[in-house]
Amino acid sequence: MHQIIYPDLEGRHSEYLEKYILNICEQHKKEKRALAFAFIVSDLDDPQITKILRDDDYINALHSISGKYLTVFYLNDNYVKKTIEKATVSNIMRIELGMQKINAPQNFSPKYLAQNLLNKKNLPTPSILFFQVKDNLITDYTFAQLRENKIEDGFVEMKEIIKTAINSFNNVLEEYRNNSDELFNLLKQSIKSSEFWKNAHSKFDSLVKIKDFLLFWKI
Repeated sequence: MHQIIYPDLEGRHSEYLEKYILNICEQHKKEKRALAFAFIVSDLDDPQITKILRDDDYINALHSISGKYLTVFYLNDNYVKKTIEKATVSNIMRIELGMQKINAPQNFSPKYLAQNLLNKKNLPTPSILFFQVKDNLITDYTFAQLRENKIEDGFVEMKEIIKTAINSFNNVLEEYRNNSDELFNLLKQSIKSSEFWKNAHSKFDSLVKIKDFLLFWKI
């Protein structure tokens, strides 16, 4: 688990954060600390994710699971909080001064940063973005959605997703450690398969509920 802490990056622009993440990825690959990477994507209306990431016990458990296979990035919630506070002050000033434009600080929410990293809009949130890096560029990515709303259930779900990702590397020999594309394909297929079965299970549950509902009205 790799936390991005607000004081270290205060006053920076999103481009700095993106370069920071990509540099850490290259560093961890060289130091054999990771075979692939992940970023926890959330927005302001995902408070359960923020609460999970505030808990040191949860973070330590996720760090232990990800081990030497996966570096998981997440934004320190104080970073997001301070950005919101500054934006709120700017909005108050704008209202008090009428229609005069005041430049508020950029939105550095995890979702915003993930969208910039991939140059892609409308990312699923909350979710875990898995990605691969080569020569300071993201070469491939996939998502696993986080569906649980309760904190403990959300942590268990996050833990199981990360386990699914790293289990794809269990039989990788040391001499193939630099085959980044092939390694990420293993992870990608594991995540996609897991998402397929979760979606199938969810649809099945929905059909059962509809069936029960219709049977109720037949009685």
